Amino acid sequence: MNNKRRSVSVFLVLFCALAVGAALLLSSSASAQSSRAWTSAGSTGTVDEDSTAIAQVRNFTVTLQPGTTGSVHVRYNITPVDGISRFCPATTSQVRVRFRNGDNSGATAKTSFDIHSSNITGGGNNIVYSFDSNAKGNGGSFTTFTDSAAPLTFDFSANIYWIEATIFRNNVNQFTDLGSIQIFETAGTACP
Repeated sequence: MNNKRRSVSVFLVLFCALAVGAALLLSSSASAQSSRAWTSAGSTGTVDEDSTAIAQVRNFTVTLQPGTTGSVHVRYNITPVDGISRFCPATTSQVRVRFRNGDNSGATAKTSFDIHSSNITGGGNNIVYSFDSNAKGNGGSFTTFTDSAAPLTFDFSANIYWIEATIFRNNVNQFTDLGSIQIFETAGTACP
């Protein structure tokens, strides 16, 4: 009888420990999800058909092939994650871009993109945010630019969103690469 009570007690202690552990795991998982950003590596975009002859995907980036010039056009579908649409509406969002640009004037090399939206029922093609690397580059090294006051709000119940990026150079000695983009809402009215 004593061994039976001990077995039941051990079972109850283990059960309680597992229940508490599961609750903590779910709690930390839920709080991590509420701050998840939409993120894409440059290499995961869809290169336009008119750019395939000069584009290359190298490591995590999209760039021009060695010895080529021109413009590479790439599209990224923005999908809803908790951090990109956590306010209803958002007053500001944060956009982080990892890129390399050898020409800060944009005359011979530039990385740029626009975030587009289209209403699901009404259509349209609206540019809601634009980025270009002019005066933000770091020469031959990668850099990360952060726009902490981007006036973006995402409503995936009414709209679809995508990015159209352009990686341009007209001098083969210039660097221009798109490494990654990260977007999340930072302030606004909490969703119900």
